[in-house]
Amino acid sequence: MRRAWGCTRRSWLAACASVPGLAGAQGAQGAQLTLTLLEGPAALVIGAQAFDAQEGLRLAAGALIETGANTGLLRLEGADGSLIDLGPGSRALLQPPRRGTASPGLYLLSGWVKLQSGPKQPHGGLLSPLLELEPTSGSVVLQVSASQVALFCEGGSVKLIERAGAKARQLVAAGASYQRQGSKGGELLPRPDPAWLRTVPRAFRDPIPPRLARFSGAAPTPAAQPAPRYENLAAWLQAEPGLRREFPRRFAPLVRDPAFRAEVAKNLGAHPEWEPVLFPERFQKPASAPASGVRP
Repeated sequence: MRRAWGCTRRSWLAACASVPGLAGAQGAQGAQLTLTLLEGPAALVIGAQAFDAQEGLRLAAGALIETGANTGLLRLEGADGSLIDLGPGSRALLQPPRRGTASPGLYLLSGWVKLQSGPKQPHGGLLSPLLELEPTSGSVVLQVSASQVALFCEGGSVKLIERAGAKARQLVAAGASYQRQGSKGGELLPRPDPAWLRTVPRAFRDPIPPRLARFSGAAPTPAAQPAPRYENLAAWLQAEPGLRREFPRRFAPLVRDPAFRAEVAKNLGAHPEWEPVLFPERFQKPASAPASGVRP
């Protein structure tokens, strides 16, 4: 995975008290997750800043995660014992904002994830372009792209709600599978397709014991990378409106870069909420005409 993001160590130390996405930051909300296992490269975007992922980091709501095409596994563990395993080529947002209801644990834009509940608590649930998983107890493997999704319930059960053109609710029992392509409703299968099973990341196939106890000390300082370019964030900036709502405020500092600003302007039709950031003069109220001061 090309190293393309970040900032200086000094700017990191100055910003960590106010940047959303890193646990311990002022205002960070939601459950904290510790990155306990990393097999291969992965990048983080915390606030508008970018860093290399590394074991021991504690992440909070808003953190963007991208794993490399050859990354074996990135694991996040919660204090309740729940596990989030991301496979290769995955893009995820922790605890995405959601109006009117509790935020799910994860938004998976693309790639692979394995969710496992804790001993006494369900996992945090998940949103993706085509479906929502409600918090449940058990273990589920999911592959997601913009136009298709495949799911295998490894243990327990899965409650899912279809999105983006379909509205069915499905209960997937242990050992069963669910597949969907495009806007049509999905299909429940008594067992997963053997050909699809062969594509499941190897790290998902065998149980890996929790590792959270190894990271009880101070979290490391993340390795900084150059600031994100537009192409690094384009998939998120052009995602569904509910996700994009906070991005103009969050990533406004990046428009100081002429190249980033030019790309945002070029693609404004894909994310019109950026118009007030790029062209604030268009949204200024016209000045009222001054009084003439002439008395009749």
